[in-house]
Amino acid sequence: MAELPEIASLWIGGRLSWLEQLCLVSFAHAGHKTTLYSYSHIDNVPDEVEQRSAEDIFPSEPMHKHARTGSPAIHADLFRLNLLKKTDQIWVDADMYCRQPFDFGTDCVFGWEKPGLICNAVLGLPRNSPALDAMLEFFKDEYAIGPWLKESQQAELKAERDAGKPVHMTEQNWGFTGPAAVTWFLEESGEATIARPQEAFYPISFKDRNKMILTRFKIGQQLTDETYGVHFWARRMKPRLEEKHNGVPRGGSYLDGLIGKHKIDPSAAPIPTRVKPVNEIANDPVLCAKIALEGLKGEQSIDALSRKYLVEKQFIKTCISTLTDKAPELFKTNS
Repeated sequence: MAELPEIASLWIGGRLSWLEQLCLVSFAHAGHKTTLYSYSHIDNVPDEVEQRSAEDIFPSEPMHKHARTGSPAIHADLFRLNLLKKTDQIWVDADMYCRQPFDFGTDCVFGWEKPGLICNAVLGLPRNSPALDAMLEFFKDEYAIGPWLKESQQAELKAERDAGKPVHMTEQNWGFTGPAAVTWFLEESGEATIARPQEAFYPISFKDRNKMILTRFKIGQQLTDETYGVHFWARRMKPRLEEKHNGVPRGGSYLDGLIGKHKIDPSAAPIPTRVKPVNEIANDPVLCAKIALEGLKGEQSIDALSRKYLVEKQFIKTCISTLTDKAPELFKTNS
C-alpha cells in the first residue's frame, strides 16, 4: 500500500477542546502523519500530532477576521490555499473526523457537501492545480467581487466600489472566501467533476448535526464503506453542547462512542464557555427602528444593512417585522 498522505489543520485561539483533540488524533490513529499549525504554542495538542508554526505558511498579520462575527475563518481560508501551494499536505478542518484512511492515490481530495456546493473542510489539490492558482490570484485583491454571487449582490458591491467605498473581504457576507468560492473555481477549471459524493466526508448534513450527540439516533446506519470522514460542524455543535449538554454528548450517542474509541478525556479539555457579545443595537429600540425604516425604504439590501450595522440579516428582518407590527398604520397604502 502506498504511503498515506500527510494531513494538516490550523488552530487559532488558545487551547483545544476535546472535539478538536478527537478529530486530530483520529487521523493519526488511521496512520496519517498529522500536523497542526498555529501562531502560538498550544499546550494540549495530542502527542500523536505534530505542531508547527503557521507563520511558515501564511503570516499572522494582518489577521483577517470577519467584521461582524470576529471569526478568523477568513484567515483560515487563505491559510489553507497557501498550505496547498507550499506543501503536499491535505487540509482538514479541526472538526473533521477520520473514519478510515484517506487512501485515494490522488492529490485531488474534496467532496460535495450537498448538491451544488463543495465544502472546503477537506481540501487536497496538487500545487499546479488551475483552480488553486486562480483562487490565490483572485484573493490577492482584498476588495474583489465574487463572480459566484448573485447578480444583484455583484451590482450592489460594484456600485459601492464605484462610489469610492469598496467592500473589504472581511466585511462581505459570512463565508465569502469559503465553499461557494471554492466550488466556483473548481467548476470553472473543470476539477469539480472529480469531487467525491456527499457520503465521503459529509454524510451527516449540517441540518442533522445534533443527531450525532443524541442517543436515540443511530448514526452508524447512515455511514457506508465510502464514508471516509464525518464533519461535526463545530461552529454550531459546540455551543449546543456547552449550553444544553454540559459540554459533552449524551451517553450512547455516536460522538460519545468515538470519545471512548480514541480514549479522549473531555474533562481535561472542556469546551470553553462561549462569551456572547453584547449587542448594543439589539438593546437600542430607536436604532432598531432606524434600521427597520432603512430596510423598508429598499434603497439598500439586507446584505448591505448587515454590513453597515454588523448585525445578522435575520436581526434586520426582525426589526422590520417588529416595527410594522407595532405601527401598522404607518405602512398602510392610501386608498
